[in-house]
Amino acid sequence: MLGKLFSYELRALWKPAAIMLAVMVVAGLAGAACVNGAMSVADAADYGSGFLTMKALSANATVALVMTALFCGFLVWASVVALYVFIVMRFYRTMFTDEGYLTLTLPVRTGTLVMAKFWAAYMFLAVFAFAAMLMYMVTVAVISGGDVQAMGAVPTMMGGWFAFAAEGDAVSMLAGFLNTLITCAYALGLAFASLTLGAWWARRHKVAAAVGIYLGAGWLLSLVFSTVGVLAMSADTGSLSGVMAMVSVVQLLANVAVAVGGLALTTHLVRTKVDLN
Repeated sequence: MLGKLFSYELRALWKPAAIMLAVMVVAGLAGAACVNGAMSVADAADYGSGFLTMKALSANATVALVMTALFCGFLVWASVVALYVFIVMRFYRTMFTDEGYLTLTLPVRTGTLVMAKFWAAYMFLAVFAFAAMLMYMVTVAVISGGDVQAMGAVPTMMGGWFAFAAEGDAVSMLAGFLNTLITCAYALGLAFASLTLGAWWARRHKVAAAVGIYLGAGWLLSLVFSTVGVLAMSADTGSLSGVMAMVSVVQLLANVAVAVGGLALTTHLVRTKVDLN
């Protein structure tokens, strides 16, 4: 039954996901092209005839291309956020609105239902996260002239606190990829749990209550690990990279705990507490 529910969720998500992914890819490639164009225009101005009018036009064109590239970079990230919001709101609609009555009458266990939604959402969100990294790596490749180490800085930056002490090697990149996967699970687990708590606690404005829970819990976790990370960086220790790696590992484990705990809490509350009336 898990496989059937998973297939149903995939069919419900793939069309909007395909549209958002197309927007991301087009924006990413367009941004890289704008960066390349800006660099070409700047080079042409440096080796041009020297007329002030031509230099002014080149400067204006460079600014326009750079601003377009920045906007395209924003669209790449916005595509990931848009998919995430769509997934979360679909979870709420199919579980805690009138459509939830039909969903919860299915002859399946609540845990199976929640996990099918989670795994389908997780697959799409992870694909989008890696696709966004790839688009940014293409842009960095254009800027750096294909420098592999510079391109590796993109996944390295996704490695949490370990990125502050990383050396840009393969281990740093793998840490970034792993942190991205765990962050996707953390975001979905926290969102599902927040929506379920909002549906349980709030008589009205359930989504607003869920948003408050989500932001409060996320802010608290971020504050804790931000404080720990800053203290670790400022501490007089012999191996900064080792300390930062330890902080990053602890944060990864905490994110895994939030993801697993959020799904377990969601399953329990949907089965025993949430009243759609």
